[in-house]
Amino acid sequence: MKVLAIGASRNIGYFAALSLLRAGNTVVFQLRNVSAFDEDVEMQPFVKSGQAKLVKGDALVQEDVRTAWTEANADGVPVDVVLLSVGGTPKFTLSKGFVINPPNLCTSSLVNLLSVIPHDFPAQPKIVAVTSNGVTADSHKSIPFLAKGFYALISVPHADKLGMEKVIHWSAGWPKESWKDGDPEAHILPQGWQEQLGGKAGWLKSIVVVRPAILTDGEENAKYKAGEDIPGLWTVSRKTVAHFISNDVLNNWSKWEGKAVSVGC
Repeated sequence: MKVLAIGASRNIGYFAALSLLRAGNTVVFQLRNVSAFDEDVEMQPFVKSGQAKLVKGDALVQEDVRTAWTEANADGVPVDVVLLSVGGTPKFTLSKGFVINPPNLCTSSLVNLLSVIPHDFPAQPKIVAVTSNGVTADSHKSIPFLAKGFYALISVPHADKLGMEKVIHWSAGWPKESWKDGDPEAHILPQGWQEQLGGKAGWLKSIVVVRPAILTDGEENAKYKAGEDIPGLWTVSRKTVAHFISNDVLNNWSKWEGKAVSVGC
């Protein structure tokens, strides 16, 4: 299997990619800084062998994403899966809680990706997109009551993740009545984004949305739960989410395809 990993220099994407490499798969990384793995003793053997390929680029720049897609397919072996796990480093402010810069980092990265991959089936790759639990109105109802205060502090990053989910919902042609969150704000998803993606809904054929609970830096936990809008999920480690993606989602695609899956403990 060949995977194009965007936003995988660290955290969920990194751990998932490392697991996939250890299982014998090929991973092409789009990295803003291609020296990111220079001192990484776990990643270096894969880089040196060519099993991991590094392509310089920024997910916020459409032409960079196009280059990454072209480079990933240049050897004639098509990309099977795109893993999109872009995320910024939140900074706390007294007025808005945690914020990211730019505020539409994840949404813009997704739009750029969907604008360059083939829209004709079966040439499309499978896509795994990481958003967050509690982003939509329905998934927010499932989070524990005592956790809602923390979720209020991450409303700005969650607005970005909601933009991602709106783009996915439209592109995949999921039922209109199942979207209950209105349109994201213009600074997250500007007018004209549908035209950028061809203007026709329902073209995206194979995607899984992964919605982690509150993320931690803990070790992998084999006792996690995964499913649609599971109530009572508190936290989940990044390594656990990575394990779910690399060992469950990609090995049981028909089980998870077309779903937004909450993951947590």
